[in-house]
Amino acid sequence: MIRNENIKICHIITSLGVGGAEYMLKRLLNQQSSSKELITIVSLMELGKIGQQLREMGYAVHTLEMKSAFGFFRVLFRLVALLRQVRPDIVQTWMYHADLLGGLAGYIAGYRQIIWSIHCTRVPAGRPMTAVVMKICAWLSSWVPAKILCVADAARVNHIRYGYDATRMCVVPNGFDVPNVTKMDTTSRRLLTGSKFDNKLIVGCVGRFHIDKGQDHLLRAAVEVIEKRPDIVFVLAGNQVDDSNVFLTQLITELGLQQHVVMLGERDDIPSLLPEFDIYCMPSRTEAFPVALGEAMLAGLPCVATRVGDWNVLGGDLVHFVDAGDEAGLANALLSMAELAPEQCQQIGVAGRHRVSELFSIASISQQYLALYEEVLGSRPRSCC
Repeated sequence: MIRNENIKICHIITSLGVGGAEYMLKRLLNQQSSSKELITIVSLMELGKIGQQLREMGYAVHTLEMKSAFGFFRVLFRLVALLRQVRPDIVQTWMYHADLLGGLAGYIAGYRQIIWSIHCTRVPAGRPMTAVVMKICAWLSSWVPAKILCVADAARVNHIRYGYDATRMCVVPNGFDVPNVTKMDTTSRRLLTGSKFDNKLIVGCVGRFHIDKGQDHLLRAAVEVIEKRPDIVFVLAGNQVDDSNVFLTQLITELGLQQHVVMLGERDDIPSLLPEFDIYCMPSRTEAFPVALGEAMLAGLPCVATRVGDWNVLGGDLVHFVDAGDEAGLANALLSMAELAPEQCQQIGVAGRHRVSELFSIASISQQYLALYEEVLGSRPRSCC
C-alpha cells in the first residue's frame, strides 16, 4: 500500500467555504490524517465553514483574506514567504485562482513539485475575471505545474482546448465517504414534516445557487410534472437556495409553484436529508464530476440528471439522463421515475450505491492521489492517467 507519512504537503485553495472542491479536500485529508503535522492548508480568501472544521480537526490552516485582484501581489509575496517557511515536498493547488497564485508562489520559492487541480469542465458563467485567470493558467501550464489533476475527463478535454499542456494532465475523480452500513435506510421521514410533505412524493435537489446549477430548469420542468402528478413536491437545498433568493422566489411565484416547492437553504445534514427524498434530480447546465449526484446515488436514491461532465463515468446506465437544458425531457424523466414501483426504485438505488461504493470510495481515490504524489516526487515513476 502506498503511504504518505513522510510527504509534506501544502494545500492552497481559493476559499474554504462550502463547495465541491472544499469538501473533496476535507474528505481527502480525513482519509490521509495519520500525519497532520505534515499538512499545511492555505485559503486565499476567508476561513469559511470548511476551514473552521479543518482547524477543529487539528490542521494548520492559514487565511490570506484576499478581497479582490488588487491584493494579488500582497498575497503572492505572503505565499512565497509561507512556502519558504513551511518547506513542503509538494505544493497542491485547488481551483483556478489558487492554481495561478499558488503555482507562481511555489515556482518563485524554488519548488517544481507543484500540482494544479481543475474542478470544473468550463469557467462558471458570469465570472469574467475567472476566465482571465484560466487563460493565464493555460499559458503557464507548460512550465509551472509538474502535473495538472482534473476531476473529470470532460474537464481534461475542455482544458486542452483552452490551451492547457496536454502532456501534464491526468484524471483522478472525486471520492465519496461510504457509510459502513449493511442495508439501505428504509425508516420513515424524520426531517421533512408538515402538510406540504404528507403523502407526497418528494423530488430533491441539492446545490448552491448558481445559473450553472440549473435550478431554473428544474422549476420550469416542475410545472409540467405537477400538472400530471399534483402529489409531487420539490425540495431544493443549498447555499442561497432559500426564501431570500429574489430570483428563485419570483420564478416560483410566476410559475405558480408556491405550494409545490420548498427551499431549505444551506444544510449541514445532507447525508441525513438525502434519504428523505424519493427521487433525486440534478438539472445542471455544467459539471465536471458531479459530487451531489454521486452522494444521492450513495444514499440509494433513483436519480434523474443532465448529461454534463463525466455523467456516464459516474452514473453508467443506472441514472435517467437527459440533455442539459431539456426541460421537457427533465419533466418526462421525473414522471417516468415517479411511476416506478417502490421495489424498482429500491433496486435502482441499491445498484447505484454499489457502483459509487465500488468505484469512487474516498479510500480508493486517496490511493490515486498518493500515487500521483510519489510520481511527482520521483520516488516511484508511474502515470496517474
